[in-house]
This record gives sequence, structure tokens and C-alpha cells, in this order.
Amino acid sequence: MGKKVRKSICIFGANFMLDQVARLEDEINGALDAQDIEHIHRMRVASRRLRNAFEHFKDCFPKKKSKTWQEDIRLITKSLGTARDLDIQIERLSQLYVESLDPQFKPGYQCLILRLKQRRVKAQNKVDETLKKLQEGRALEKIHLGVEKLSVDTEDIYLYTPSLYQRAFTAINTTLEDFMSHAEFIQSPENVEELHAMRIAGKKLRYTIELFSPIYKQAMIPYVQVMKDIQDQLGNIHDDDVWVSWLPKFIIKEEARIEDYFGNTGPLNRLLPGIKFLIEDRKNSRAKEYQSFLTTWQTLQDENAWNAIKEIINTPINVEAALQHLSSGEEFNPEIDIVEEEVLE
Repeated sequence: MGKKVRKSICIFGANFMLDQVARLEDEINGALDAQDIEHIHRMRVASRRLRNAFEHFKDCFPKKKSKTWQEDIRLITKSLGTARDLDIQIERLSQLYVESLDPQFKPGYQCLILRLKQRRVKAQNKVDETLKKLQEGRALEKIHLGVEKLSVDTEDIYLYTPSLYQRAFTAINTTLEDFMSHAEFIQSPENVEELHAMRIAGKKLRYTIELFSPIYKQAMIPYVQVMKDIQDQLGNIHDDDVWVSWLPKFIIKEEARIEDYFGNTGPLNRLLPGIKFLIEDRKNSRAKEYQSFLTTWQTLQDENAWNAIKEIINTPINVEAALQHLSSGEEFNPEIDIVEEEVLE
């Protein structure tokens, strides 16, 4: 299967991807042990960054292997996602319980924490099943070896070529436009689905900026933080939306569970004050977070942040770096940085 491959692009991508695979490998035992929730969090983030990188460098790998690898990583992200979401809910609810909760609300909170922890045990079983299956199939090892082939004996190859800058421009500009396409919906707090979609698009933009930021030196670092702040705010809004949507359904299920066990729904009365208080609490939290997001957004608009990103990615090849490379005596011709080769077998 022959195809033209720009080596500088593939090597750059492979170096980033190897780092993410290594992070996955480092966290897998901690995720299985389930004693520290941060292992799950770090592993989930690494899996998302790796999936994002595959999207932008998929032409560097054989289609069949790339598809298999991406599916393996998708399974990791999916299995860790439920566990991570429950960790966040349990941690937040436990914090609210300890900080300043009226005694009359505690039974409802205690019931919720119990049910969430029960769901977390089931989620961990799914995590264990998925990760052990990947270990048995040596999935991460295969991805590691496959990606590593692109970066072997490449120390003398100059990476910052026009082709790499063009790849970065296309990737960042495309994800930025996707993110900005949701901006028309943000002025209405009722646009729950659109705000959630914007959050997902913002996450992809952040990971793409992180991926290519080294070629722009320090210029993109502030915008990584900008996107993290927006992602956090939209994430908090989404989390509150989930609570507000889920809690009424929880009441109905808990009522049926109580009636089945006790023969009547009387015990539910002890739980309702706390659950209803939490619904109102999350509605208030959502309103405050939404206003905070609008303030952040207006500030970024005033600072012309999105056009600033576009100006940075329009930067041509770093001529100074190229000249330094030439002065070292090594051959460099960005226009010939294309090789005929068989992509990974």
C-alpha cells in the first residue's frame, strides 16, 4: 500500500501520540485498583487526546490498523466516562453534605450518595472488564509499537516544515469554526443541548490547540487556558443540567423501590426535602455558572481572542529556525519533504 507521506507531519504526530500512549500505560494499574479517582481522570484525558490526534494524523497509518486502534481507545474513553462522571457526582454531593447542610436534608443526600456509590461499583466492573480485555489483547502495546515505527531514527529530520504548519492551520481552524458555530445559541439559558454541544466542540478545540502548540512556541499557551476555562464553565452548566433532569426521575424510581420493599411510600417523605432542596440548589448553581460563562465570553469577544488565534495559525514557517537548521550543515528542503514509502504494514 504505497502513498505519499510527509515525514515531518507523521513524526510530529507520532511523538505526541507516543506520549499519550505512555500516559495510558502508566495509569492502567491505578485505574484497575480504583483507590484514587485521579487515575481514572488522567487516563480518560489521555485517551481523548490520543483519539483527537488519530483524527488529525490518520493518513499516517494503515486504515485497518488505525480503525482498530481508534476503536480500542474509544472503548477506554467510554468505559472510563461513566466511572468518572459518577466520581464527580459523589465527590460534589459529599462535599455539599459536609459543608453546610440542614439536618432535615441529610436523609435525602445520604440516599443519593448510597445509590451513586452502588452505580459506581457497577461502573468499575465495566472499567475492569474493558481494561483487562485490552491488556489480554496487548492493545496498548500494539498501538505503542505501531506509532513508534514512525519516530525511529528521526532525530535529524527537521519537523517544522510548511506542510506541518498547513496541517496545524487546517486542524485548528476547522475545530475553531465548529466551536464558534454554536455561539449563536449561548444567549439563551434554555439552549441546554446547544450548550452541551458547544462544550464538546470546545474540548476538541482545546485538545487540537494543545496538540499543535509546540510549533508556535509560547503563543498558543494562553489559549489552551482560555479553552480550559470555557470547558470548565460549560462543564459545570452541563453537570447541573444533568442533576436537574435526573433527580425527578430518581424520585420516581426510589418511590417504586420503597413501595416494593415496605409496602407503602411513607419512608419517601424523609428523603424528599433533601432531594428537592438539591434540585433547587443545582438550578441556582446553574444560573450563576451561566452568567459567569456569559461574562467570560464577552471578555473574550472584547479582547478579539478568536481572531487572535487565527492570526497565530496563519503564521508561516519559522524561517529563523529553518535557517539555524541549515547553518548546522544538515540538509533541509521543505518543498522536498515528501517521501514515497509504504505506510506501516
